[in-house]
Amino acid sequence: MSSAHGGTAQSPHPSGDSDHRVQFYEDPLFLFDVVAKFLDAGFQEGEPAVVIASEAHAKGFTARLMALGVDVERAQEEGRLVLLDARDTLERFMVDGLPDWSRFQQVIGEVLDRSHHAAGGRRVRAFGEMVDLLLKDQNPQAALLLEAQWNELGKSHPFGLLCAYALGGFQTQEDARVFHEVCGAHAHVSPTEAYSRVPADELRLREVAALQQRSKMLETEIEHRKRIEKELLVAVRLRDDFLSVAGHELRTPLTTLQLQLHSLTRLAREVGDERVQERVERARQQTQRLGTLTETLLDVVRIRAGRLELQVEECDLAAVVLEVVERSAEAVTRSGCQLRVLVEQPVWGHWDRSRLEQVMTNLLSNALKYGAGKPVEVVVKASRDRARLVLQDHGIGIPLDAQARIFDRFERAVPTSSHGGLGLGLWIARQVVEAHGGILRVESEPGSGATFTVELPYQKV
Repeated sequence: MSSAHGGTAQSPHPSGDSDHRVQFYEDPLFLFDVVAKFLDAGFQEGEPAVVIASEAHAKGFTARLMALGVDVERAQEEGRLVLLDARDTLERFMVDGLPDWSRFQQVIGEVLDRSHHAAGGRRVRAFGEMVDLLLKDQNPQAALLLEAQWNELGKSHPFGLLCAYALGGFQTQEDARVFHEVCGAHAHVSPTEAYSRVPADELRLREVAALQQRSKMLETEIEHRKRIEKELLVAVRLRDDFLSVAGHELRTPLTTLQLQLHSLTRLAREVGDERVQERVERARQQTQRLGTLTETLLDVVRIRAGRLELQVEECDLAAVVLEVVERSAEAVTRSGCQLRVLVEQPVWGHWDRSRLEQVMTNLLSNALKYGAGKPVEVVVKASRDRARLVLQDHGIGIPLDAQARIFDRFERAVPTSSHGGLGLGLWIARQVVEAHGGILRVESEPGSGATFTVELPYQKV
């Protein structure tokens, strides 16, 4: 943990004479009671109070104090009660995300001194939740450093300090480390209401025993999950190795088969046998589909290994789109969708032409698959610094909660039984677009179709 003046030295545990306490809580109503009683006990002894809290919590504390018979307004007027906003006070001594010791001394020290002198030299009772705000801001380093600075300030200023943390802020393994360091920074630690409200010592001991059992169970579960995670990582590596080997092994016979089918197609045309031509064409389509599937699986391996290399050259996005549209004429016919293409020619940029063809093919295939036989529009535009490709269908649409997920591997917005495919097309498309320094996004509403937009800088960034 950080030292009081900065750095990373471990702070010593507060001495036994220190009155630096911490209260963990789950329900703010419980915290209101604890803090109000803490402050009221001080008022009974003539001790002034300084409260550094959020606005909502300050209202809760003052309401509880009033219920205990404390004239809050008069106490403030007489200087016996000082209320400070936690966020505003923090900002007065934070520098580069950490509490500055000199500023902390000046800001907090002056407040404590004024209260101390106004009460005739009596000790000040202080409550602060600035540390909890820092923890909620995902800044545990600053929270621990601030605790150390409070301890350091306690050596020169007479005060008793009660800090508070919401227990919900400690949930992960890293949070557990911070939790133990927070406890170590305080002389007295009070558990949440789940323990504090248990009426009898015997029942409290039972509760402690139950908590110890839960803790041990969680430790065992964490170790089990770590082992499972390692096994899954090994399985994923083996899967990727298998896909890579299988993909490369399939390539050679597929290429040979495609060449043979091309020759058979030409021969069937020369002979004039339409039945043979039809069957050869079906076989050619299936081998083409298998070839596309093989390359898709290889792309998965390449992208996961960070080996998606771009062969950048000057090319025309409009020409790429028109070429893919022409090649997809048969798929468009089968889908029942009417394809409308609006292209500004030319739209030149430095891109990987074959990868852009892949993006366009995947997006068009997706639009035809989910377009429900309704029109599909393709638009290519050129702006000052970016080229834009837009594909819009008027089909089933995508629910809002699925719009981010569809760009993940093996994911889809509808059940696999409804539509085929591996759920890789959009994932690969986004990877390719982002490799060009561009973006791929979707806008959709269920029943109103979907609009996919690709934006590409003219030069790879």
